[in-house]
Amino acid sequence: MEKAIQTPELSLTINPRDMSFYTTLLQSGIEIKCPPYEPVARFLDGLPGFTVDYIADIVQTIFLDGTAVDDLTTPLSGKNPVLALSAAMPGLAGAIFRRNSFHAALRTTPDKKNTQNIETKKVTVTLKLFNSIAFDRGPELLQNSIIIKTGHLLNYLAKRPSLLSQIKQCVLSGKTVNKEDFPFLLADFPRIKLTITTTHDSLR
Repeated sequence: MEKAIQTPELSLTINPRDMSFYTTLLQSGIEIKCPPYEPVARFLDGLPGFTVDYIADIVQTIFLDGTAVDDLTTPLSGKNPVLALSAAMPGLAGAIFRRNSFHAALRTTPDKKNTQNIETKKVTVTLKLFNSIAFDRGPELLQNSIIIKTGHLLNYLAKRPSLLSQIKQCVLSGKTVNKEDFPFLLADFPRIKLTITTTHDSLR
């Protein structure tokens, strides 16, 4: 049996004004474990800042494995379900995919899985956040730590060298390292536990 590769912890301290740029990373997807067949509503309720009112009023579109869903009791199952959240989208496309819209009949809904034989192994959900949801909820998620594929972060910063240069502090697995070095130090790790805080946070 192959030895599991340890997930390194990376903590970045940045300028407060740069946090909004990092929230776009959430479009690529973060990995969150949950019990098998956990309902979408319960999963969302466990996320930082996702109150009942926020889910009801702001989360207008939910895709599960590429299919729009209205029913928040839909269970999360399979090896790696992908859950994407969006605020209201404009135009006809937005109306078609909007949760609880009159246009819901224009699309199919996913079949609920048979939950009689519940497995005990946790499900790894890939959560993707778009538009205002990433902007609203992203900072708190990043401050509380996320699991993300290393390539997503490294590719993102490679295309935005100014963001990399503006990082104030970089701590990798408890050790302060140069911000120019951590991309090379992480190259062999498929995933990282990423925490991003701001200089304003450190002054509290």
